[in-house]
Amino acid sequence: MESRLQTTVLSTHPERPAICREGCELDALIQLKTPPLAGVSKQRKPVAIAVVIDRSGSMAGPKLKAACAAAQQLVRQLTPADRLSVISFDDQVRTVVPLSAPSEAAITAIGRIRSGGQTALFDGWRVGMESLLQAEELTGHQKRVVLLTDGQANAGLTRRSEVAPLVGQANEQAISTSCIGLGEDYEERLLTAMAEAGAGNLVHLTSPQQLEAVFTAELEGLNLTLGRDLRLRLNLAEGVKLKQIHNPLEPGADSWIQLGALQAGITPTLAVRLQIAPEDQSQEQVRDLLTVEAQWIHVNDQPEQREAVMRLPVVEVEEWRALPVDPDVQREVLLQQTAKQRRRAMEELDQGDSTQMLYSVQAALHSLDQAQSSPEIDQERKLLGELLDLISTNKLSLARKVMGTQSFMRARGRKLRNQEGHDDF
Repeated sequence: MESRLQTTVLSTHPERPAICREGCELDALIQLKTPPLAGVSKQRKPVAIAVVIDRSGSMAGPKLKAACAAAQQLVRQLTPADRLSVISFDDQVRTVVPLSAPSEAAITAIGRIRSGGQTALFDGWRVGMESLLQAEELTGHQKRVVLLTDGQANAGLTRRSEVAPLVGQANEQAISTSCIGLGEDYEERLLTAMAEAGAGNLVHLTSPQQLEAVFTAELEGLNLTLGRDLRLRLNLAEGVKLKQIHNPLEPGADSWIQLGALQAGITPTLAVRLQIAPEDQSQEQVRDLLTVEAQWIHVNDQPEQREAVMRLPVVEVEEWRALPVDPDVQREVLLQQTAKQRRRAMEELDQGDSTQMLYSVQAALHSLDQAQSSPEIDQERKLLGELLDLISTNKLSLARKVMGTQSFMRARGRKLRNQEGHDDF
């Protein structure tokens, strides 16, 4: 059930080691196992980061101070081979640090950023993106825009339908975008659309004190990146239907499912449920169920692909029911289902049904009651408990932001953070 090439392995993991001749439903994981962190060369590929900081009036005080301190710390973590630009925006966009190697001059310039007026969010992103796009010396660099904002985009382009395609075009030119929303007032739908189109991360922070850790995590993620534009496609055999994708993800019009970046030490996982028709007159002992394709662009800009086939024995119903169920598959399916419950709760809140939204979060928490304890399950209980606390105190806008970022990151196999920005609780 595996296809191995070099050190990255695409594999399928069914919850039971066989299928039922009389027909059955079967949960399964599709995983792309990357090299362990210890196997990653210490001679990392250089990075080029455009940090785009909201300096609108609402950022005045501790938030802007923390943002500048985090950007300054990022400069100190870069190597001479790396490149950095810093852009600030209110209703006007300013290039605080032109694209250059890290320097004390850059640190000083960042410290001079002051708050201003409205929020030309897209224009700030565009200038940061163009600083990376137009630089001729970045052929060998991994490129990312890191956008930080605390407010609503109210100048320049503001619609998701206008902004997301342009972010997607930048991603096609190897410039990814991560979005950091700070506080309770930013437009999370816009940031989600940008992070999704830009194949980056989506982070919500209640407290600016975690900005430094988040900026550091962005750099570490780039350091561990093995490829971009990771996508999966399922080709089902005759008599097999895809009943459900447990991750809160949808296939595109071309049937590919987008997962973003491929990083060392991270195992992108798609959890699915298959519906398998009964065998008619066949007495097959083994049956091919599906073929999985994986594609991505390697850091050397060369296309990579893998293929794996799920092939399982066919047994009678009594034997099938007696087979053990893989707890790892059960756990991942449950975690992705709770992520999908978050997305459902967000939709219910958008429709004005806060009662049903509360029920969806409670149902997600109750679904963990019979789950075997593990670090992932215990973390999930804490996250859902925090969400219920927010809802019970009528902090619905904040709850929506937290649910959105957690659902986004879980679907793509990335670290989840609590509302204060911690990922190690």
